[in-house]
Amino acid sequence: MKNREIYENALRILAQSTTAGENEDYEERAPYLIASFCTEAEDTDRYLRLALGEAMATTFEKVWLALEADFPLLDRLAPVACLYVAAMLVLDEDSTLSDKLYERYCDIMSRIRSGIPAALENILDAYF
Repeated sequence: MKNREIYENALRILAQSTTAGENEDYEERAPYLIASFCTEAEDTDRYLRLALGEAMATTFEKVWLALEADFPLLDRLAPVACLYVAAMLVLDEDSTLSDKLYERYCDIMSRIRSGIPAALENILDAYF
């Protein structure tokens, strides 16, 4: 999945046009918001990958991710990223809508995190 798909789905959530050039301000901010989401969800992605036995994600730029680049986290987190990006895009214009979308984002992330199975590890004896 490409980052552009995340951005365009966020526009659809907001009932905005996905036609090129019609939302230049949103398109300019989207790479920063996608990077922000990925940085925030990086731990969740890592624990999910461990639980699923998948290879760890490659490193990614923490500040800006090109819209033409691949989404660096698991595809399972893409719909959550769409909600996050949508909430952040309208934060200044429509805080009520932004709050609703952000609340949905938080609920879904919470459900994903609670569904990650625990891992058993040895307890280390350490005395100081």
